[in-house]
Amino acid sequence: MKVSLFGTPVKPSLLVSRKVQGVSALNQGEQSELQPFESKVSNVQAFNKTPTLNFPMIERFTENQLNKEFDLGILGGGTNACGMARDASERGLKVFLLEKVDFAYGASFANSRLRHGGLRYTEHFEFGLVRESLTERELSLKNENHLVKPLEFCLPIYRGDKRGYLLIKIGMIGYDLLSYDKSLPCHRMLSRADVIDYEPSLNQDRLVGAAIFYDAQVAFTERVCVENALMAKQHGAVILNHAEVVGINLEGNKISSIEFVDHLSNKRHKINAKMFVNASGAWIDKLCGLTGKNLKRIIGATKGSHIVVRQFDGGPKRALIIAAKSDGRPFFIIPWQDYYLIGTTDIPYEGDLDNVKITEDEINYLLKESNRVLKNKQLSKKDILYSYSGVRPLPYVSQADPGKVSRKAIFRDHTDDGIENLLSASGKLTTYRHLSEQVVDFVFDKLGYKFIPTTTKTVPLMGAVDGDIGAFKKREIKKCSKKYPLEPEVVSHLIDLYGKNYKEVIELTLKNNQLGYLLSSHGLDIRAQVGHALKKESAYTISDVLLRRLSLGLTEGLGEDAIDYVASELKSFYGYTDVQIQAQKDDYYNNIIKLRKVT
Repeated sequence: MKVSLFGTPVKPSLLVSRKVQGVSALNQGEQSELQPFESKVSNVQAFNKTPTLNFPMIERFTENQLNKEFDLGILGGGTNACGMARDASERGLKVFLLEKVDFAYGASFANSRLRHGGLRYTEHFEFGLVRESLTERELSLKNENHLVKPLEFCLPIYRGDKRGYLLIKIGMIGYDLLSYDKSLPCHRMLSRADVIDYEPSLNQDRLVGAAIFYDAQVAFTERVCVENALMAKQHGAVILNHAEVVGINLEGNKISSIEFVDHLSNKRHKINAKMFVNASGAWIDKLCGLTGKNLKRIIGATKGSHIVVRQFDGGPKRALIIAAKSDGRPFFIIPWQDYYLIGTTDIPYEGDLDNVKITEDEINYLLKESNRVLKNKQLSKKDILYSYSGVRPLPYVSQADPGKVSRKAIFRDHTDDGIENLLSASGKLTTYRHLSEQVVDFVFDKLGYKFIPTTTKTVPLMGAVDGDIGAFKKREIKKCSKKYPLEPEVVSHLIDLYGKNYKEVIELTLKNNQLGYLLSSHGLDIRAQVGHALKKESAYTISDVLLRRLSLGLTEGLGEDAIDYVASELKSFYGYTDVQIQAQKDDYYNNIIKLRKVT
């Protein structure tokens, strides 16, 4: 018998549609007792913050581990930070990383899920940034091929657009020239008649033509972050999530120690290194403030929001990049899983970095601009399944138009500020690997160590497969059909998440076939993934599991019907009390409310 849905045999057609109704996330034969999620919140905490567990039995490290002499301390746990930790540890440096919540908590979670060359940067003449982005996109298609996939784009051109047909064509030629060594197809221009036939979802009124080109999509950006963190750990780095930096101590012109609170035990610790990198993204200035020095502002944060709607009949067959009529800014309508991801906005942001919410104006902007180009459906608020917002850590420029602020990486040596062993660095998701290489090169030079080159250009992420990912999937699905009680769609999904390491998950189903049950009536995550996340991937909370290890937290149901199962596994594995589990449930329900709520 193939994979079951909470103990009930599932037909392949149900797996494909993912529209199974009225199914419990509890054990076989049980009915869900979940109440409407609003009624569950007894102690709402800030979005995605770690519930204070105050559970000292979770000791992830010893004082001896913290007291050893580290070469590099990394503050932050996003994609850039985890990439730096991996690069440095693979080159033999002794590394620690401290992340206040969890890996991919900030902008690494709340983004457009693309690896793109930055087509629009060409009009600002940032050709170096475009070339860097295109080079890194190509490397990621090879070295992260289980997570990064080619994505076809259609750029429709309408009469009256800021960028006309000829200008778009020139830009596309330049884009191809800057990616001369790419594996993806070159662009092509379509006439009005051709684009109507090729992408019939487009509004034809005033349509002139379109450009077709390719970039790349990373459906699960959180997994990129997690795999880099795990690889750093494999090379001896001390990698701690739920470890918040609360103090930076100076002696003379150097940092002498960092103080942090381990939120899993509620204990305070000190740790030191020869060199520190502040890679906390939008939180960079906040952490710099802990030095007690009046450092020049680094980050000019802008908010980007997305809405998620179901794919619909007559909808786009490929990703659309559209010039907004109201402000000329490009935004996307991207097929992603069973949905369309629509965004993003670009608004200066000075608010709470841990509580970033979409506004009414942003919702109206995204709906209005989408409806302008969609032929077969007019979207409304009722179509929005959920939204999410993140903060871009862009360079601070006083009174600048957010769309014109450079997306180049931030690289600030604080020696001139009177702190010789501190560097602040941040950059785009697409170029995280290159920024990590540059940072670690700088650390070697700063510490006077014999230089060791990076390995990350040639050594792939831990889940990447040799050769073509499609051929790998086909072979593995065929093998698995004979051995494991799982449907092909589930095996394919697990390969998308874990790559060649997917067998670490499905092997668990041989010991207990109930671990092959789907976790939810939405998505294809199975129970075995929860135990794997706890044992192998440093997941300590419900939010860690559902939002940043599995894919379930970003499905239509946002993982709501899996909360009780995940909570029971956490309680069993870590020994959490009922009070601690309730705190985590409250935290996750708050996340659901935040993601779903359209204000």
